[in-house]
Amino acid sequence: MCNGFLAKWLAYYDPIHRGWTPAGIANGVCATVGFFFPRIRGGYNLRRGVGEVPDASEPIVGAAGADATTIRTFPWMMHDASTTYVYRLTAINGGGVENWSDEVVASTGFDAAGDWVGSRPNAPADLRVTPGAGGKFVLRWTYSRPGEQAEPAAFRLYNDGGTGSVDFETIVATVEYRRGRFHYCYSSEAFASGTRVRWVVRAVSAEGVEDTNEQVAFGWADALAPSADPTVVITCG
Repeated sequence: MCNGFLAKWLAYYDPIHRGWTPAGIANGVCATVGFFFPRIRGGYNLRRGVGEVPDASEPIVGAAGADATTIRTFPWMMHDASTTYVYRLTAINGGGVENWSDEVVASTGFDAAGDWVGSRPNAPADLRVTPGAGGKFVLRWTYSRPGEQAEPAAFRLYNDGGTGSVDFETIVATVEYRRGRFHYCYSSEAFASGTRVRWVVRAVSAEGVEDTNEQVAFGWADALAPSADPTVVITCG
């Protein structure tokens, strides 16, 4: 029990290091020599990860007060070129306890020149690939708006052409986005029977900013696949 209490104490206060740790400095605990949490009205902490949602082990890269509606990264926090960052905002109470139950996240990316690429739509989800008639494929996916930075204008479809490596330089097809629609579907061109084809669907904004997901779904082309779902017939007797 004592070890558990000590662990909780050290999670929010820092008398051993007198508050001079990255988290202690970000939250001002160094001003109280690690014994008290000075942000008595609470506030917000910002963390970031690369390619994944950050957890409590990541350093605090920004902080704001309880009444804040915006938050900035600390001046010494730099961004690398050709990198996508995932930011996570946590609320913090007057005792220093952070809310890790709610996941408030946003991502942003920088191009090879180090410039911000702009606001991205959410990535499509639930991508499924089903063999269709004559070596074609039927792709289905969903799009959910909550948390999006920008509304998509369309979806871009990519595949590997059977080579094993998805070609993101060549857009195979474009499907229009319709606000309020959750489910989407696309029927592809024919492939040689037995060809394994990998597919990726990305959302793109009206400004041409594309999400960067690499969620792959694949299927084998089948020249003898049924042209429609089989019909179920029920008869009495």
